[in-house]
Formats: sequence, structure tokens, C-alpha cells
Amino acid sequence: MKLFYTPNSPYARIARVATLELNLCDRIETQKVIARDPNSDLLNYNPTGKVPTLATDDGFILSETRIICVYLNHLNPEIKLVADISNGFLQQLEGMTGGFIDGIAVWVRELRRIHSEQSPGVIEFESTRALRILEYFEKISDKLDQTPKLAHITLASALGLEIRLPDLQWRQKYPKLAHWYNEFSKRPSIQATRPES
Repeated sequence: MKLFYTPNSPYARIARVATLELNLCDRIETQKVIARDPNSDLLNYNPTGKVPTLATDDGFILSETRIICVYLNHLNPEIKLVADISNGFLQQLEGMTGGFIDGIAVWVRELRRIHSEQSPGVIEFESTRALRILEYFEKISDKLDQTPKLAHITLASALGLEIRLPDLQWRQKYPKLAHWYNEFSKRPSIQATRPES
């Protein structure tokens, strides 16, 4: 199997952390690619050019993060990484963290555009949404543990985007969440997949 990734994609980071947490490194080759490269080897596997992309041993090409993580969890079902119907809270948390990382990613992408092409409306919407969701995470932080679940990995990957989003000043306002993040970030899988600054 082969997992295509870029070092700064938070979505690819989730899949890479999942690979490590599920002890699948010996079964999955990782290949670093350059996003939006018309000559990328990734396009021979996935015409969308999206990362992460997982080329499975049985010939399937998986290209959405949660789908990839479900597949990876199937390879090591003894570790329950992805929430199922038996745990409503974790399902809820997966949805919230997924929405959070999507909004943060849009915000980062918008700020990377030439200033004259940036949309103040998009930036305002996504920053307001991020702060609203951070408030939610702070309120439920006593329910967050250090168990590596997909929701926790997604949340950590989203919060890790702070290195590319100076306007996201969240640590002082949300101290319980910051404490959780600092502890979770000590995991070897999180350390090994830190985005490049």
C-alpha cells in the first residue's frame, strides 16, 4: 500500500497519524508529493490530485481522509480509532472536529491568496466560526482524553495549523483546551507529523 501526502496538509497529517497509531507503518509506504504539480506521480493514481490518497493492495484508490482512516482501522480492528454507532459522543466529536478543520483550512487558504484577491467576508465567516467552535471545545474539554481517536487526531491537526495562522490566538482564551492539546501533542505520532513552518 502507498499513502501519498504533503507535509503541510492537515488532512494528510490525520491519515499519517492514523497509520502510526494503528501500527501499520510496516504495511504502508508513504510518498511525499507536491500539491498542484501537473507532473506529480500522484496523478497516475488519483486524477483529483488530492492528498491524502491511499493506494490499497487490492487496487482501490481512496482519497477522503475519513474513508482512508476507516480502511486503515479495518486493517487493525483491535484498536478502535474511528467512532461507530455505539459511541454517540465520539461520532458527534468527529463531526465537530471535521467542521472545525474544514473552516480553518479555508481560512488558511484565503490568507495565502494575494491580498487584493482575499475575501474579507470569507475570512470573517471562518474566523467567527472557528472561535465559536473553540468555545464549544473549551466547554467539553473535561470530556476530551488522551486516547488517540479520529476526533482527537483531527482536532490536534486543526489546532496545529496555528503555525500558519497567526490570527488564531486561542491558547490564552481557551486554557483547558490548550492544556489538552499540549499533552496530546506529546504523542510520538503527532511529533513525527508536525507540519513544516
